Amino acid sequence: MELKLADRMTSTGYTLQQFLLLQALERQATTGRLMTNPRATGFTSFAKAVLNFIDDKKAPKTCKNLYNYLVANGYYIDIHAERNNRKV
Repeated sequence: MELKLADRMTSTGYTLQQFLLLQALERQATTGRLMTNPRATGFTSFAKAVLNFIDDKKAPKTCKNLYNYLVANGYYIDIHAERNNRKV
């Protein structure tokens, strides 16, 4: 059985879907701009979509607070490392 594209693992250890949700949350928290309509995820916000897969009851529910919490807890270490190692 072949995996769906969204379920394929990236080099960061997240599935492609999780990786893109984390990127969308980061962009919204840092720039205030949306990558796409969050309802495309099946949730009303990127924060709710991310909260659905991280399974952390202490995580804040708002975008900027959730992003800062995830950065502090190491969720973005591999994502930021991959971005810094990318050749331009």
